[in-house]
Amino acid sequence: MRDAGPTRRAVLGTVAAATIAATIAGCDDGGGGSGQGRRKADDAARQRAHAATGALLARYDAVAARHAPLAERIRPLSVELRQHLTAFAGGASHSAPPTGSAPDDLAAASAGLADGAQQASDERLTGLDAVSPELARTLAATAACLAGHAQLLRSAS
Repeated sequence: MRDAGPTRRAVLGTVAAATIAATIAGCDDGGGGSGQGRRKADDAARQRAHAATGALLARYDAVAARHAPLAERIRPLSVELRQHLTAFAGGASHSAPPTGSAPDDLAAASAGLADGAQQASDERLTGLDAVSPELARTLAATAACLAGHAQLLRSAS
């Protein structure tokens, strides 16, 4: 004998539909202010990330040039940073890349790069709620990559 109420399948379907609707509404970028404000926030975040990436890349290059034992470990990391630069270029004009310096001590050079990569990773994660979802994903992905750099460089020390 069947009850007159809704079936378990109907209830589960309704819950699933409501969950999907809530998730889609949560991904809407309409609540973060005007489109103009979001674009300005994106441009500012992109410029900061580009400048920080250029500075970190200069440090990587300086350490690789000064310390041959680290050069092979740093080379693929530098390639990734160059990809980050491209991702953050966004068609804007940027100043010339900075020049970096490297400590004489190999362990200090590796530790300094690890600290720089971790700091850059942490900085990428600040203010994600103020930028567009697309840029937030890019910033978060590059932050994860930089955290990986920090871990690899620490293991090299």
